[in-house]
Amino acid sequence: MKEVELKFKVDSMNQILSLLEEKHCVLSDVFNQQDVIYVPDLNHVESVDGSIWLRIRRENDRIELNYKKQGPVKMSSKEIEFGIDSFEKAKELLEEFGYQKWVEVHKKRRTTKYKNYNICLDEVERLGSFMEIEVLVPDDDTKDYSDELFQVAWEFGIPEDDRVNSHYDTMMWELEK
Repeated sequence: MKEVELKFKVDSMNQILSLLEEKHCVLSDVFNQQDVIYVPDLNHVESVDGSIWLRIRRENDRIELNYKKQGPVKMSSKEIEFGIDSFEKAKELLEEFGYQKWVEVHKKRRTTKYKNYNICLDEVERLGSFMEIEVLVPDDDTKDYSDELFQVAWEFGIPEDDRVNSHYDTMMWELEK
């Protein structure tokens, strides 16, 4: 499966929360996430077709390792995730494989389902508030889901112009350059 998502900058998280409540969406508890992203080469971190990132995520008391391979369309990627026991051992292993620490992202996330979409509401340190709208599709699905995802954003009062076509790690890297 691959994830196709659109991300939007949100001015009023309270407005989004109210609309989710009106639509009878049940929000998760808040997840505190610490992401450490590793790349094979710090000189080539652009998000292009075939780019690979490895992420270690600490989410409350859970730790997972995530592999992402950028697809031909930005914000569409092949993902493999699984739980691990040790944050520190994962860092050591990735460094042994030659991967280098790129950036760290800290956020508070709440999730819900709306129709057949996953909704993530994120408060990202140093970056602000965002809403991600995601759909999981088979790896061989080549359909463009942009219009569908923009329609969902519109249902929550988010204009197309508020789209952010970048990952949090890239945004953090651009902030730190």
